[in-house]
Amino acid sequence: MTSPWQMLAGNLAVVALFVLGWGHARYWLRSVPGVVRSALFGLAMGLGAIASMLMAAEIDNGYFIDLRLSLLAIAAFCGGPLAALLTSALAMSWRVHMAGAGMIAGLLLMAGSIMLGLIWRLLFRRRDTSARQVLTLGLAVALMIGSVIFAVPAPSRLDSFVNYILPTGLLNLIGTIIGGLVVMQARRLAAERDLLLAAMNQAPDYTYVKDRHSRFAVVNRAVAAFNGFANPQDMIGKTDFDLTTPERAQTLFDLEQQIIATGEPQLEREENLPDNQGRMRWFTTAKVPLLNASGEMIGIAGVTRDITDDKQLRQDLIDSRNTLSYALTEMSDGLAMFDSEGRIEFCNEQYRACFPYTGELRRPGAHMRDILEAVIESGEQVSAPRQSPDGWIERIVENLHRESEEEVNLFDGRWLQVRTRPTTEGKTLVVVTDVTRIKQAEVELQSATDQLKHLVRTDSLTGLLNRRAFDNAMDAEITRSARAGTPMSLLLIDVDRFKAYNDEYGHPSGDECLKLVAKHLQKSLKRSADMAVRYGGEEFAAILPGTDEDGAYLVAEMFRKSLADARLPHKGTERGILTASVGVATYMPDNLHRSVGELIQTADEALYSAKAAGRDRVYGTRVRAKQSKYAD
Repeated sequence: MTSPWQMLAGNLAVVALFVLGWGHARYWLRSVPGVVRSALFGLAMGLGAIASMLMAAEIDNGYFIDLRLSLLAIAAFCGGPLAALLTSALAMSWRVHMAGAGMIAGLLLMAGSIMLGLIWRLLFRRRDTSARQVLTLGLAVALMIGSVIFAVPAPSRLDSFVNYILPTGLLNLIGTIIGGLVVMQARRLAAERDLLLAAMNQAPDYTYVKDRHSRFAVVNRAVAAFNGFANPQDMIGKTDFDLTTPERAQTLFDLEQQIIATGEPQLEREENLPDNQGRMRWFTTAKVPLLNASGEMIGIAGVTRDITDDKQLRQDLIDSRNTLSYALTEMSDGLAMFDSEGRIEFCNEQYRACFPYTGELRRPGAHMRDILEAVIESGEQVSAPRQSPDGWIERIVENLHRESEEEVNLFDGRWLQVRTRPTTEGKTLVVVTDVTRIKQAEVELQSATDQLKHLVRTDSLTGLLNRRAFDNAMDAEITRSARAGTPMSLLLIDVDRFKAYNDEYGHPSGDECLKLVAKHLQKSLKRSADMAVRYGGEEFAAILPGTDEDGAYLVAEMFRKSLADARLPHKGTERGILTASVGVATYMPDNLHRSVGELIQTADEALYSAKAAGRDRVYGTRVRAKQSKYAD
């Protein structure tokens, strides 16, 4: 006769099959709405419970033991009420169909498992699912099973424990743990894949992954659009032979196979290709080999960047240099010839005109040392040293005997490029060019670059830092404050009933409203290290380095009151004026284990509490300490 251990071992395989099957299906259902996905999860777990009951072991007339309860608990815990309802409906219907003396007890056990799963979900609803939660749920299910089976008539209590309670409880525990961990891991993997795909799709460059056979495995939207596909999925499985000319496709294939064969990356390969509108563009491509955890070659990853503008800029610089060289050849700039002893043999008027204070001295027969001494005395060159100038003079005299090029800054703000070219006869040709405009262009270019950096970090509507700058600042401040052992606080702010404001007053007024909030938030920050941020939509944030919980609360309350005192009409709020709710989170000096996610989550929970308490509130908490609340 087959023992309960053997029967339940086969049952466990069924449970594992269904949860593993769901784990694989979970990724393919990522685009399905959450409600539909919960319903499908409930149906899958319900079918798994029925399959478990089909392999149940009958311990007495109408009494069955199986692992259906683990699937019921997991369905409720991981899927929520809708999944629990569908799973229990399928499983209970089948148990009624099986009938028998133990039907009522079986239905009660199933209801109990569902209730345990829902209770666990309620208890841990604000936390990420963890192995500890799954383990405690499995133990609760096992204890419930043991308490009920122990009441079933048996030759002895010991027999009941050994033959029924122990295998059923233990394997249901194992089934619950397997199911919970598989579902948990499937969610985590789906989230990671979604994050990776989002990063790829939103990247401005052309990003893609190919398998060992040079078939596209993943592409972002930029790659798909460049190749004429509306959906990146349409490119999966294709090769360059499907997309470009046979000659270019073969070249790309050979290069990629070389990367796979040698493991050596291919960096900065430039190509001149037409884009999807027929315009010729320059691209640079970097491809690197991909290895799995075992070190085996599984494919390549590639990034292609449009460098047309950079290429044009480099070509413009080359053209400008050639033009300048031609102009110098035509003697449009200053020119002087020095003999082997460093005396001027010849110079033109343009050369003398380049130097306002020493121009008259720069005539044939003048020695370079005498000229440089006059330069120092008159202050003609900004960089000329006033004290101990001998070394500077000797260096410049030595440069007459070697090919060199340097830039000289004059007192009047002009820049001169001085080039020396020794001849085979021991003489030296010196060409002087006014490069003031080029230097000004460099300064303007640097200024434009600084402005672009500022725009990248700034929210265009409010002028505050944007979410990207917030993420960078949070990483830096968390690390710095933890290393220094100083407090750090974060304010998360939500404009109360902002959607109602937009609906009532219109989006232009909504934009003005957000500008007003930003103005009051910026005004409330008194220290230069404090940072005001537009977090997203109607949400704002403030990073307060070196600020403890009391100081952070004072800043938050000052902002809240300042905004309320502005008394901007808002019919949709409780007070009839525009208000905001603020959540405050603080790391105190004694807490050195810090993370950005923990601080944001704590501030978000405080903000939730402020809104739940009636809005127009400030709620604060110290991270990993007893929560303290402030309200006006």
